[in-house]
Amino acid sequence: MRRIIEPVTIWDGANALYHDAALLIEGETIESIRTGGDRAAPIEADERIDGEGTLVIPGLINAHSHLYSSLARGMPLRGYAPSSFREILEQLWWRLDKALDPGAIRASALAGALDAARCGVTTLIDHHASPFAIDRSLESLCSAVCDGVGLRGVFSYEVSDRDGPAVRDAGIAENLRFLECNDRDGRAAVQFGLHASFTLGDETLDRVADLLPPGVGVHIHVAEGPEDELDCAARHGLGVAQRLDRFGLLRPRSILAHCVHLDEDEKDLVAERDAIVVHNPRSNMNNAVGRFDLEGVHRRGTLIGLGTDGLGSDLLGELFAAALLQKHSLADPLAAPLPLLSDLLFSGNPRIARRLLEIAVGRIAPGRPADLALIEYRPPTPLCSGNVLGHLLFGPAVHALRVRDLFVAGRPVLRNGTFTECDEIEALAHARETADALWRRME
Repeated sequence: MRRIIEPVTIWDGANALYHDAALLIEGETIESIRTGGDRAAPIEADERIDGEGTLVIPGLINAHSHLYSSLARGMPLRGYAPSSFREILEQLWWRLDKALDPGAIRASALAGALDAARCGVTTLIDHHASPFAIDRSLESLCSAVCDGVGLRGVFSYEVSDRDGPAVRDAGIAENLRFLECNDRDGRAAVQFGLHASFTLGDETLDRVADLLPPGVGVHIHVAEGPEDELDCAARHGLGVAQRLDRFGLLRPRSILAHCVHLDEDEKDLVAERDAIVVHNPRSNMNNAVGRFDLEGVHRRGTLIGLGTDGLGSDLLGELFAAALLQKHSLADPLAAPLPLLSDLLFSGNPRIARRLLEIAVGRIAPGRPADLALIEYRPPTPLCSGNVLGHLLFGPAVHALRVRDLFVAGRPVLRNGTFTECDEIEALAHARETADALWRRME
């Protein structure tokens, strides 16, 4: 299938901006970008898409998501009165994940993936928990995200000791099972999920380290709240990153989500091991756990990405929040400059996806995968290659993000605001019914 999108403004995700251009897609990849006289020459295509009034950007990547949280929106919680981060987990998220059944897992994955697509997301890196519905849960997520909606995904089950050894063993088995059966040519990949240091004993980490195949990374919450570091120091005499390193789990394909409370030595260690750190600013603010040292971790050369931690999938809004958090917390209006923010979402996240999926997503250029979003945007001020991020942050991120079309590997996921592979109305109606039953089980 050969498609052409014209006339359109194209940002490649790095340094190039093309006005009044034509974008050619051949099968799963970008064939060419044509401007000026090249565009005037006749172009053969199976489908012509009118791009007038749109800005094409690379498909976005959510580097740390929790699709199982999709059915928590508006959820009533009796007796919810946490005074610490751990109590937030105990009174909210650990109650929710225990109530999930296979139907709720799939419904939440579909609903979350539909929301993600409407935010321009083409790849989700998900961290799942359903301690009493573990078996084949990752397959269900993958089916909903990759087959049902048409996105790419990286999946893991978060192993924990908090529900006993049988549940722990089932979580380990689920990760290993999905690792063995996964072969989807860049559409999906697998990590080995772990919850957090304070819910994992040495026996469990030792077993995971022994079973983890070479080249496979873990996906784990690290020092999100102060409790994680305090618990690790009290029980093990070292920091969380140091403890993970003792078991050989700080790997180039390991995602360390949050890392809010790492000390300076641990930040050095993470950089030395070339592990991945993912910042989740709105979640950190919502849970009142503190400010991530964005500049300090970035200065060390660590690969840093951006995630939402289950608070939707609006990555442009998340990036804007990352800037506000740094500026406000540091009382410095120059904190989190635009080049650093661009590194997070448009360099860091694509590099993470490339490590895990082994495909060169995140750029609009000939030969690259055709993962891209068409955003409805008519700028009120001049748009040039040097100010695209300023437009995205102070335009769609704070006004209205309208993704008209979304393509993954050249296949349309959204066309003119309508899903091509999934009945959105039916999926959301089913999600509401499923959520109602889920909430009743939690009472």
